[in-house]
Amino acid sequence: MKRWYRHRFHNVSALNIVFSTMRWMPRFAQPLLAAITALIFFLLLKRERRAVAGNLRQVSGKRGLGLQWKVYRVFYSFCDLIVSYTCVPQASHEQLRSMLANGERGADVIDRCLQAGRGLIVWTAHLGNPEFASRLLEMHGRPVNVARVVEDNPAERMLRDRMSNERLRIVDLRGGARATIELLQALGRNEIVAIQGDRVYHPRHGAEVMFFAAPAEFPLGPFLLSQVSGAPVLPGFVVRRGWLRYRVLLGEPILPASSGNGDEDQRSGLRQAVRFLEMQLTNYYDQWVNFFDFWPVPPRD
Repeated sequence: MKRWYRHRFHNVSALNIVFSTMRWMPRFAQPLLAAITALIFFLLLKRERRAVAGNLRQVSGKRGLGLQWKVYRVFYSFCDLIVSYTCVPQASHEQLRSMLANGERGADVIDRCLQAGRGLIVWTAHLGNPEFASRLLEMHGRPVNVARVVEDNPAERMLRDRMSNERLRIVDLRGGARATIELLQALGRNEIVAIQGDRVYHPRHGAEVMFFAAPAEFPLGPFLLSQVSGAPVLPGFVVRRGWLRYRVLLGEPILPASSGNGDEDQRSGLRQAVRFLEMQLTNYYDQWVNFFDFWPVPPRD
């Protein structure tokens, strides 16, 4: 199981400072504090800054100050994500709707996918605010199973526990075959499985596809689940349209193919989802909060 980067500020003490401070701060003052905080971390976290710059250079082709401004915006977007943990986990459905910039959450598309009775796999990424997206999925009246790797550190467990409730449960992918069985059982009950598709945690479970004109690795797991269960895969993201204001972006459902070549069917579905991610990153690449070199050989100046 692959371990992702960890920096010294990702700890329970730092999260407690954020949560306690923002709880009492007026909403109008939060964006200014976030802008200052983002600048501090932009300057301190040199390794992460370089990685984000390489990723955004590949996506946008930008260089120089224009690129660095977008890199800073990624840090700002991450501040929005962390602060959202102070209000999104306990927000009512009406409060969640009020945080949507246009009120549209793609309910009709999701409900149509669920009518077949085989569940739904929502394929998302570290773009915008996936935690907000998970809460929106609860509104469809059935459990939401968030498949993710919860790294073995107190800060990650703290964030996991803040998001969990009776309708939203975390399925830790470190469980291997046991986690896969849990997800298949959930789909068999016509529940929703949400999974982030832009990080490969196990080298045997990924596939290379072209992504912004260069090969990059993505997990095949969501499409294997789709093939076995018959559930469609729906690419979808929630992007920021202002401080703690969001917009839902949904692609077309990807139905499990049955050409007789299971591996190629999975790769075909993956390519469709990755194309949708490319389309959205063209506009919202400064909200892609991956702080590591995404391509095997990061682009250089």
